Amino acid sequence: MLNDIIAQFLVPGTIASVERYGSGLINETWLCGFSGPERTRRTILQRINRSVFPRPDLVMENVELVARHLQERLRREGVADPSRVAPTLVRTRDHAAWHVDGCGDVWRMFRFIENGEVFDVVQGPSHAFEVGRALGRFQMLLADLPPEKLHDTLPGFHHTPRYLQELREAVRKDAAGRAAEARSEIALAESRSGYAPLLLGAGDSGRAPVRIVHNDPKVNNVLVHRETGAALCMLDLDTVKPGIVLFDFGDCVRSAANPAGEDAGDLEAVVFERSCYEAILRGYLGEAATFLTASESDLLPVSVRVITYELGIRFLADHLRGDTYFRIRYPGHNLHRARVQLRLLERVEQAGV
Repeated sequence: MLNDIIAQFLVPGTIASVERYGSGLINETWLCGFSGPERTRRTILQRINRSVFPRPDLVMENVELVARHLQERLRREGVADPSRVAPTLVRTRDHAAWHVDGCGDVWRMFRFIENGEVFDVVQGPSHAFEVGRALGRFQMLLADLPPEKLHDTLPGFHHTPRYLQELREAVRKDAAGRAAEARSEIALAESRSGYAPLLLGAGDSGRAPVRIVHNDPKVNNVLVHRETGAALCMLDLDTVKPGIVLFDFGDCVRSAANPAGEDAGDLEAVVFERSCYEAILRGYLGEAATFLTASESDLLPVSVRVITYELGIRFLADHLRGDTYFRIRYPGHNLHRARVQLRLLERVEQAGV
C-alpha cells in the first residue's frame, strides 16, 4: 500500500527504504529513502489523522501557503536552497500539495532536512537560546503574510476564559464523582482566575494584534543543526493559524523551562528554570523585536503564566469529566498533569516572571 501512495508523488529516484519515523502521537509518519544517479535522497511521508483534523484539506491549504511563503522570504534573504532550512512539500504527479487516497485519507510528503536533529528537552542555555530564536524567526518570516489568508483550523484554541468556564461546569456536574479529591486544585485554579482573560483581552483591545502563529512550539518541534547547534526551522505546521504571538511564546517557555515535563513523577521535581526562560527570551527577541509592538513585548512574561494556567485547568476539567479528551495511561493521570502545571505556575510566580 505504501509503495502505491509513494508512487503518487514526484519522488527523487527509486524506493530504497521505508520505515516508521519519529515519536509523534497524531499523524502516521515514515522516512523514505530513494536511490538515484547522483546520491540517496530522503523524504518524510505522512498520513494526516482525520480524527484530530476533520478537515485535513484546510490544514493542508494552510501548510502549503505557509511553506511557500517561508521559501519566498528565505530566497529574498539570499538563501540559495530554502529546502535545506525550511519545511518543503514534495508535489504529487498532478502537481498538488497532497494526495487523497480511495479511503479519503490525506497524504503529504516533505523533503527530509539533512544534518538536523530534535530534542525532547532543552539541552542547555545555548539550546534554549536557539529554541527561542527559531520561534521568533518563524513568526518574523510570516509577519508580512496576512493572517486572514489562513483558515482557523482550531476554533477556540487558547480561549482561556472558555476553558475556565468548562472547568466550573465540570465541577458543578461532577460527572465522574471526582471533585472531592481535587478540592485543593479547584481552589487554586479559582484563586488564579484573574489570569484567564489577560491574553484574549489584549487581543480584543488591539494591544496584541492578530498574526500567524505556530500553536505547538514545543522543544521537539525545533530542528537544530547536528554539528553547530544552530536552529534551522520550526517543524510541524499542522496547527499554524491566525492568533496572537503571546500564545506561542508562553507555551514555548512553559514546555521548555520545566525539564521534568508535563508528566513529572514527583511534584518536587517541577521547577521553573529562570535561566532557560531568559535564554529563550533573548533568542526570541533577537528575531521578533523587528515586528513586535511595545504592548506585545510587555505581555511576554504574562503569557507564560496564562498559558501554564490554561493547560492546568484543561487537565483538571478533563479529569473531572472522566478523561474524555486527553489520553491517559493510568487512573488519575489528568489530575496529576493538572497538579504539575499548577505547581509550575506557582514556581513561575515565585521566580517573578
